[in-house]
Amino acid sequence: MELLVFGASGRVGRRLCASAVSDGHRVTALVRDAARAPEGVSVVEGDVTDADAVAAAVSGQDAVCSALGPGDEGDFAALDTGIANLVATMEAGGVERLVAVGAAGILQATPDRLRLDVDDFPTGLQASADAHRAVYDRLRVSELDWTLVCPPRMPDGPPTNHYRIAVDYLPEGGQSVSTGDVAAFVYDAVVNDTHSCERVGIAY
Repeated sequence: MELLVFGASGRVGRRLCASAVSDGHRVTALVRDAARAPEGVSVVEGDVTDADAVAAAVSGQDAVCSALGPGDEGDFAALDTGIANLVATMEAGGVERLVAVGAAGILQATPDRLRLDVDDFPTGLQASADAHRAVYDRLRVSELDWTLVCPPRMPDGPPTNHYRIAVDYLPEGGQSVSTGDVAAFVYDAVVNDTHSCERVGIAY
């Protein structure tokens, strides 16, 4: 498989790339700094907010994984503009499959209400959750075959393979899941083409 990874230099992206490379897939990473790219990948140096760089990276790919997240200082440009560029380029180029990391806030709290809209949703997470909601809204009306993997807190750590999942909801009582398990689930979803057009909650 020709697989493109966005956010490849991050905690989830690095683990995802390592799994794909180990299994013999041809992995391309769009990164701002080639020196930070994971080992074994083809590098396209550029920024996800640059539509031309995104188009160059998407060309010839079978599927795309995104581990993009909001910036550490509340700058959501990479997530918002990056996903917009990615969706537009994939639609134009006929690349349909996208598996992206979202956030637990965009899962359902009840059948008619998202978790980020409940009264006790943490104020400090609101801006990030709103940015992920914008991504979800964009994907819902797109022509892509998308999956949004929605973890709660993600401590860095290896995969345990003991996580739980639920479609549209966070598994009951779930509080956290490691970056390794999130990467493993993203990889499984893209390789086995599962959970088409679904939000998937993942937690221990």
